[in-house]
Amino acid sequence: MLFPREEDYFKWFEKAGFTDVKLKRVGPSWYRGVRRHGLVIGCVVTGTKTGHGASTVQLASKVEEDSMGIIEFVLRFIIGYIASAYFMIVPAYMWLKNKIVPFGEPI
Repeated sequence: MLFPREEDYFKWFEKAGFTDVKLKRVGPSWYRGVRRHGLVIGCVVTGTKTGHGASTVQLASKVEEDSMGIIEFVLRFIIGYIASAYFMIVPAYMWLKNKIVPFGEPI
């Protein structure tokens, strides 16, 4: 799960004891809410914690990662490089497309 669904944020916050949970989408002015290109700009989740003390959420124990070999490291590095290039090119493309496509029409 790279990006969880927005409903999941509500469930997590309410399970942790927050009330009045709100979600606000954030992003640049040129972003028109189109997600077919895979770009998810972001959201901010806020809530009010009524009780004091520790959270009621029970966390699982942390699992130590095994050290990775050189082949796995190189593979992860290449995949990360490609993903980072995608997340740099798509916003530039969407900004340029926003300048060309008239407002009110879907990008």
